[in-house]
Amino acid sequence: MAFYYRRARPASAAPRAASARPSAAVSAALNALRGPFVVADLETTGLSTASCEILEFAAVRVGEGGAAEQEYAQVVRTRASVPPFITRLTGITQSEVDRQGVPVAQAFAAFLAFVGDLPVFFHNASFDRRFLDAAALQTGLPFANATHCTLVLARRAWPELPSHKLDVLARHVGASEPTHRALADVRTTVAVALAASSRLAAV
Repeated sequence: MAFYYRRARPASAAPRAASARPSAAVSAALNALRGPFVVADLETTGLSTASCEILEFAAVRVGEGGAAEQEYAQVVRTRASVPPFITRLTGITQSEVDRQGVPVAQAFAAFLAFVGDLPVFFHNASFDRRFLDAAALQTGLPFANATHCTLVLARRAWPELPSHKLDVLARHVGASEPTHRALADVRTTVAVALAASSRLAAV
């Protein structure tokens, strides 16, 4: 679930071409994409770590050749009920949480075991990182992996696009449409990350 606000571009401003020298963050991300790496996503019950919870973890481990090797997904048994607007957005119902959810400490521990010490990519990483840091504080389980942002990569790879939301990028690169279920969105983000890497390698 990647929430972010797109900065408005003045009507007279043309898309900026990528500068010859990538930023340190972009360089580090491109280096990490040589693999192996993990792409992950969280669904949450809202925007604030103070009042909202992680609802679902998902991750895909990608090998050096860019092929998906393993997948992980787990619904969390949240302390509060799933808000109706989140059910409408994600399709995750209270019934699913009650039947399949596990406590956040258990889901987070399994997520950490899955990612190991690999770099982890998110679309709009700052959002997911805030919730992971909150989970680490709540559970006492540290999350110290290097994290990278496919949103940053996409903005550099395709500055001409009017938006870099995941659904727009999916259509642009011919990937499956995101659904706001974490694993489906991760699969789309893998495709976007690899396409951005190829695009930037050719610049």
